[in-house]
Amino acid sequence: MIILEGPDGGGKTTLAKRLCADLDLPLHARASDSITGPVVDLYAWTMTDIETWHQQPLSIYDRHPLTSEHIYGPVVRGNTRPGFNLGNEAISRMRRYMRRHAMVVVCLPTLDVVKENVASEIEQMAGVVENIEHIYECYRMMLHIWPLDSQICRYDYGSGDDHLTGYTSILAAAKHHIHTWRRVPYDRG
Repeated sequence: MIILEGPDGGGKTTLAKRLCADLDLPLHARASDSITGPVVDLYAWTMTDIETWHQQPLSIYDRHPLTSEHIYGPVVRGNTRPGFNLGNEAISRMRRYMRRHAMVVVCLPTLDVVKENVASEIEQMAGVVENIEHIYECYRMMLHIWPLDSQICRYDYGSGDDHLTGYTSILAAAKHHIHTWRRVPYDRG
């Protein structure tokens, strides 16, 4: 799986459309949107999704709850949805599985660009505008604390074809991921 993460206004949706077209991959159904927030039973959605990765086609995600809920929940709502506490062994297991079997792209242009993009949105989920700097910082830190054996990279749509954070680099990394991705069943134990 290829998971696009990052704050609102980071360019995830545009990158998802571009990658879907260039790689001929489907866009996975979203568990959350920028206006209404997450689905009612986010934990059940997440569990079902992870447990069936080995049966699903390789897809592109515009965010995944295993990452975004641990940023947006505490920052925007003051807590995570039921089941998402970091002490939950099932959540820890799912996150380890995701880190081994997904490529994560953190869409992170400059903070000024993100703030401008968020301010220009007509509708936005409550709490995002007021907390965008904190959300941004959480994603920036994610790039530094993610385990080294994971497939994680940064995308900045303002960098053009920069060899590290530009689209050409992300496309090459995604093509590599496609060729090395294996359908490994999720083990609940």
